[in-house]
Amino acid sequence: MKTNKNKYDVIIAGAGIVGNTLSKIFSANNLSVLLLEQGKHPRFSLGEAMLPQSAIWPFMIGEYYGIDEIKHLSNAEAIIDNITPHCGIKHSIGFIYHKTNERPGGDRIHQLIPPSMPFYSESHLLREDIDDYLLTVAKDAGTDYYEETSITGIEIQEDIVAVTTNKNTFYGKYYIDSSGKNSLLAKEKKYRNSASNLTSNSRTIFTHIEGLEPIDILINEEDHPKQNNQLHHGTLHHVFDGGWIWVIPFDNHHRSSSKLTSVGLMLDPKKFPINDKISPEEEFHCIIERFPMISEHLKTGKNVRPWTRSSGNLQYSSNQSVGHRHMTTNNTYGFVGPLYSNGLINSFETVFYASKIILSAFKNEDFSLEQFQPIEKLHKKQLQDSDLMISNAYKAMKSFKTWNAWTQLWLGQVLFHDLCLQRLCFKYFESGDKTIFENLIIDGRPGDDAPFMEKKKLMLHKVEKTLNDFEANNIDEEEASSIMLKEIQEQDWLPKHVFDWGNPLSRNVDFTNMELVKSLIGWGMNDAPENIKDNLFDFKVPF
Repeated sequence: MKTNKNKYDVIIAGAGIVGNTLSKIFSANNLSVLLLEQGKHPRFSLGEAMLPQSAIWPFMIGEYYGIDEIKHLSNAEAIIDNITPHCGIKHSIGFIYHKTNERPGGDRIHQLIPPSMPFYSESHLLREDIDDYLLTVAKDAGTDYYEETSITGIEIQEDIVAVTTNKNTFYGKYYIDSSGKNSLLAKEKKYRNSASNLTSNSRTIFTHIEGLEPIDILINEEDHPKQNNQLHHGTLHHVFDGGWIWVIPFDNHHRSSSKLTSVGLMLDPKKFPINDKISPEEEFHCIIERFPMISEHLKTGKNVRPWTRSSGNLQYSSNQSVGHRHMTTNNTYGFVGPLYSNGLINSFETVFYASKIILSAFKNEDFSLEQFQPIEKLHKKQLQDSDLMISNAYKAMKSFKTWNAWTQLWLGQVLFHDLCLQRLCFKYFESGDKTIFENLIIDGRPGDDAPFMEKKKLMLHKVEKTLNDFEANNIDEEEASSIMLKEIQEQDWLPKHVFDWGNPLSRNVDFTNMELVKSLIGWGMNDAPENIKDNLFDFKVPF
């Protein structure tokens, strides 16, 4: 039953992509929802680049709940048609490795093009527009919304949660904190770890710019990957020892009316300590001047918003995510970094888990803590996985040879995690049974129950030890990269005829090539290890 009073079923703090999407789902399922926002929409936000998983998730959530407004996010054309003309397309993931005072050649460029499926395509999300759109659809569904509202107190009682703000005191049966790092709930409940248990350690400088020329015009023809898409048609990463730069264009969709590009510099503070005697913009340019191609690429753009510099490390973590009548979302529980664009994946995973479990709690009038444990488990695993991949990536950035090997490893593991979600969708298309998606709450994160998981864990453990030795100068780059490539080459769960795993010359792959995709599926159904055939390729071929 909807209400405009101060009593609600669910109170959500933080009108970002998670809070807004949950508000829409709960309101559409006849719960009364109050959404509180300290700031004001539309507002700037990061978390702009999608991956196959973060594009598939809105499709699955939209299908599961019958909400087209969420499903629109899974397709770049649907975003342009229904949400905003200011988003870009993501056809690939590109990496260019740089050395000080050197221009990189083609041997230091990677371009990885994911498969194209009819039910999803990846985008670059101008979050200002996306978040505002999701807020609108939540309000249209009945969500009450208050912005410029500061939460000053939270009292969790047996059957109710009292939330005091600068405007009023509101009462709810369940409280969701999606307010991020500065969460009052995390502070009052002492959830935040005083000393982060994360290995990753980084800081950032970022802005939005206009007028950026595509990187492709600066690359010699013989050095270009020569695949189906330009590097400008995807998310580009400039990588170097101690840091990397994201370049996320919103002007690269043929129907986009945007002129913007998101640019951000991520740094290891041990190698690049903050220089707060100069402005963030000045520090940014001081650093990129060391790398000729980066400097040439980024000097063509003009910032359209102030440069932002983190005052300290970006990382934070918590020791708890759920409690009696409340939970924190992924962005409140913890954060590692933007490398590999896991933020949106984590957000949509949280939306699905939380919405399903909380709706069940209201339906059954049962808020016992045990049933919320999958959320706790999810958030711990999200943070652990991100920390493992990102911390080791920074170690690998020390040299191109180790970075090259690490990029293959990342591609291999993420390819099959994508496949886990695609498999669910294919089985859904075949059966029409939406409950197939509920298996995720039982099985854990997509891929956690994959038949190759134990082998992957052993591989990552060995590679991490190798990178630690390399970072400590116990072994050189030749030995480190050789160990890593050999480890990748020996994995029988990686299809050798799709990509030449372990070959240092293998740097590019295009999964929009349908013959390559058919070859992958053919391997999975006929030549893969038996447990992979039986548990990962048990779907009807969709083409």
